[in-house]
Amino acid sequence: MPVEEKSAALMIELLSLEHGQDGYRMEVGLTRSGAFTRQMVHIDELTYLQMNALPPFEGQRIRLSLYAKWDPFRQTHFSSLIKMNRTFSEMLYFACSEEYISLLHRLKQPEEAAVIPSPAVAAVPKPVKRSSSRAGARSIALRGLVLSLLLIVFLLRMDDGLFSDSAEAKVEVTQSEAGAHSSGQDDNLSAPYAPVVRLTSLESSIAEEATVPVVDEKEVHKLLYEEIELGGDSYEYALPKGYVALSFDDGPSKYTKEIVDILQAEGIAANFLFIGQNVLHYPEEVIYADTQGMAVGNHSWDHSVMTRNSGEENRNNLSQVNHALAQLIQSPVTVFRPPYGAVNEELAAEVGRQHMKVLLWNRDPEDWKADSPEEILHYFRATDPSGGIYLLHEKSITVKILPEIIQYLKSKGLKFAIFK
Repeated sequence: MPVEEKSAALMIELLSLEHGQDGYRMEVGLTRSGAFTRQMVHIDELTYLQMNALPPFEGQRIRLSLYAKWDPFRQTHFSSLIKMNRTFSEMLYFACSEEYISLLHRLKQPEEAAVIPSPAVAAVPKPVKRSSSRAGARSIALRGLVLSLLLIVFLLRMDDGLFSDSAEAKVEVTQSEAGAHSSGQDDNLSAPYAPVVRLTSLESSIAEEATVPVVDEKEVHKLLYEEIELGGDSYEYALPKGYVALSFDDGPSKYTKEIVDILQAEGIAANFLFIGQNVLHYPEEVIYADTQGMAVGNHSWDHSVMTRNSGEENRNNLSQVNHALAQLIQSPVTVFRPPYGAVNEELAAEVGRQHMKVLLWNRDPEDWKADSPEEILHYFRATDPSGGIYLLHEKSITVKILPEIIQYLKSKGLKFAIFK
């Protein structure tokens, strides 16, 4: 079966952000099917102000999300970007306009880009630069301030959706830092990033007069979910009491984006264990899951029983998946889930040589053979979810009941986790 056209995945990097005499512009680098192109495009004032209000970009690579969403609370669109260097990545959100959404759509079209002849330029994009022009700065800053203040108020008031500032969540932060899990790797935990918009220096001086409360970005992130690094000394991990993890096997699929949207709307994340052959047919879904903060892992190339394979077959199987994912996501693949849970010492050793850790599960609703969504939910209600690592699949029946599953787990006061 031929690979669909959309397998020519696109990555957009922000190279510069400028305000000149001819308006607001940004330079972007487009990577599609291994080819790099560079383009200067105009953006609207609202989107420029929101992007310019984010923390400094100097010395970092910036990947722009290919997507935008509608926020009914603020009655505005928003998109995201990821700041990256060799040691960390950070996702930040910003309000944007319909013009910016149209721009993203145009950039996705292959004919919009002009190929740059030098591959060396593509390998090392220049750091993002911001224009120092301050023409009309005060009036622009005031408009940007209004938008930024609305975003901050939004962060403080939201108690569902993308954010959570409940009393229970704040208590969980202190408890998790005291000893979240038994692997002894607490210092390596890092919370994923949620939408926070900071003020620029000029806007900050104005904001001080308005006595706007300061939102601690890291504090907000810790309230959502935690990233836990596996120790690699076991196939199956039981989370500490008070924690729960959702994982989805056998994707990517036509349901991946819908699952990600549900998780993101609830302010949580999950592990997605992708099959290599499916990655070829749904590359945009892989990119979407990654850019929206989900953890992406290896679930073999073809969902075969790998304990029946030779060592060389398993080595090629695993590396082929990792290579396909490396073309689409920003972080190395560190988690492997064997199909059917079939693992032996030889396979586990090969997983380790490829710098991954085996992850199984301790809760199995068997959603793949359930007769109704209610049957899946019944499993969650009939078992103790605390400490559970749930095995789910990218199935329509699971998608239908997923919001209720999440609400049930939240009602138990559990904190969600993803694995690295």
